[in-house]
Amino acid sequence: MLLRKLIYMKTHQPRIALALPDSKPWGITRFFNGVNDYASSHKWLLTACPVNPESSDDFPLDLSRLKSWHVDGIIVHANDLKQLKLFSKWRIPVVNIGEDLNFNCQIPRLALNNQRIGRLAAEHLIGLGLKNLVYHGVQGRWYSDERLQGFKQTAKEANLKIHSFLLPHMTRDALWNERYEPIKRWLKTLPLPAGLFAVHDYRALIVLSACREIGLRVPEDVAVIGSDNDLMVCEFTTPTLTSVCVNAYRMGYESARLLDQLMQGKPPPAEPVLIDPSEVMARASTDVLHADDPAVKGAIQFMQQNYSKSFTMDAVAEAVRVSRRLLEMRFRAERKTSPAIFLVNLRLQKAKAMLAVRDCKPTEEIARACGFGTGKNLRAAFRRILNASPNDFTPDSISR
Repeated sequence: MLLRKLIYMKTHQPRIALALPDSKPWGITRFFNGVNDYASSHKWLLTACPVNPESSDDFPLDLSRLKSWHVDGIIVHANDLKQLKLFSKWRIPVVNIGEDLNFNCQIPRLALNNQRIGRLAAEHLIGLGLKNLVYHGVQGRWYSDERLQGFKQTAKEANLKIHSFLLPHMTRDALWNERYEPIKRWLKTLPLPAGLFAVHDYRALIVLSACREIGLRVPEDVAVIGSDNDLMVCEFTTPTLTSVCVNAYRMGYESARLLDQLMQGKPPPAEPVLIDPSEVMARASTDVLHADDPAVKGAIQFMQQNYSKSFTMDAVAEAVRVSRRLLEMRFRAERKTSPAIFLVNLRLQKAKAMLAVRDCKPTEEIARACGFGTGKNLRAAFRRILNASPNDFTPDSISR
C-alpha cells in the first residue's frame, strides 16, 4: 500500500487545498509564503477554499465545493470539533493549524509554541529591569492560557509575581467600549513602572490607545509588548510596537512538509508539532531601561546616549564616577550580564530596527550609525550573537 502511494505521488501532481480564513492575527501572509515555497519545490498545485462573505460564524469558509475538487491534501485552520469531524470523514490527508484546541482529535496538528512566546515576552521585559509584570489576554482561549503560563513561569523563575487581566474574545459585533473601558480601569490600578505583555498585537494596540487616554506614558510608565509581529500594527502606531515574532513562515513550511509525509502514507505524529517563535522585535514601546543601582542606571543612560560613538568601558566607568571593576561587579549583580555585552546587544537592537525599515540605509551606514564602525564588524556581531546575518532582518526576510 505504501509503495503504491509513493509511485502515485511521483507520477501525479498533487493538488492541495488551503482551507483558511482570510486573515489570522499571527501573520497569514508569512504563513502562505512558507506553504508556497514548499509547494513550489515539490510541484504542487495550490487552491484556496473561498471565504463566504455572508457568513457570520467563526469559520467563514465555503466548504460546499471542496470535496468535489478531488484534492490530495488539505491544510485547514479549524478550532471547531464539528468542522474537524467533517474533514476526517473525507479520508483525505489533513493538517490542522487551529490554535485554540484543548480536546483530543485524530487530525494531525501544528501549533505555535505559545508557552515559549510567553517566555520570550517575559524575558524581554525582565531584561529591561522591570519588576512589575502584567498580562492582558483573552478569556477562555487555549492559546491565551498557554502564553500566560509561559509568561508566569518565567516571572516566577526571576522571583517576580504577575498581574493578569483577561477579557472575552472580541467578536465582529462587539462594541469598542465593551473592551476599551475595562482596560482603562485596569491600567489605572497597575503598580508602576510596569511591563505589559498583550496576548497579540491587536490587544496591544488597544492597550497603547488606552494608556494614551488616561495619561500613562509608553514606555516610561508602561512598557508594552505584543505578539505576532504584524507589521501593519507594529510599524503604523505611535509608539511603534515591540512584538514577539511567532515564525509564521516556518509554520507554513512545516505544515506543508507534514502534509507531504501524510500523503506518502507515513504515520502522523503522536503529539502536535510545536513551532517556536524566532525572537522579539524590539521597537519604541519598550525602549526604556530601569535600574535600582545609581551607577548601573547612569552607565545604561550613558550607553543609550552614546551607542553610535566609539568608547571604552573605562569611559563609561569614568562617566558614573566609579572604577571599572566596581562597575562590572555592580552591573552583573543587577543586570546579570557585563556592560560590554549589554552595549553590543543595545547596538544590535538599534541595527535591527534600522534594517527593518523599507528602503533602509546601506549596511555600512547602519554600522556607523549603531557604533560598529564598519559593515564587517556589524556582520561579525550578527553572526556571533544572533547566528544570523543583517539580511535576515530586512522587511523582505521578516515578511517571509
